Amino acid sequence: MSATHAAAAAHAGNKRQQRAALAQRLRQRAADAVGSLDWDALDAAPSWLALSDAELQRFEAQVGAMLCAPMVKLWIDGPRLTAARIALGAGFLQALRSLPPTQMLPSNVAPCPRIDNAEQVAPLLRNAGVSVLLASMQPGPLRSVVTTALATGAPAAMAAPLAQSLVARAVAMAAQHPVTGSQT
Repeated sequence: MSATHAAAAAHAGNKRQQRAALAQRLRQRAADAVGSLDWDALDAAPSWLALSDAELQRFEAQVGAMLCAPMVKLWIDGPRLTAARIALGAGFLQALRSLPPTQMLPSNVAPCPRIDNAEQVAPLLRNAGVSVLLASMQPGPLRSVVTTALATGAPAAMAAPLAQSLVARAVAMAAQHPVTGSQT
């Protein structure tokens, strides 16, 4: 088998694994709605949908933090910063807080929830992230099922390309600052 064929076979295997993980998540969380999907819809799904539950929760919070970066940069109290470090990963939080204003979404473009205490950090960043993730998807059956599966509301009121940009920036920042087992 040539290297090209081996790479294609590995890619196909990864795609099947991703599709199976996604199908399982959607069956568990949106059993009544999942019947509207076919294999092509699952193949076209964004890769973040196949993350493990813990990885998806962290990614949702990271995307939400990208949306809320101007606010997060202003936090000076230890409890909120500690909660953000746990929710996002220490390296991601540090990189986010180091972003220059020109690399952040202006606060008047899309609403970010007000986060007044540490207990609100993770759930509100995740909810904000889910709304951006949903907005990044094309309208249709897959987005409807995912909206039901993630059960946190509706897509953010933003254009899909803007949402996709925030998601891509969160992916890039997370790749540069992976969470390790000792990091909280």
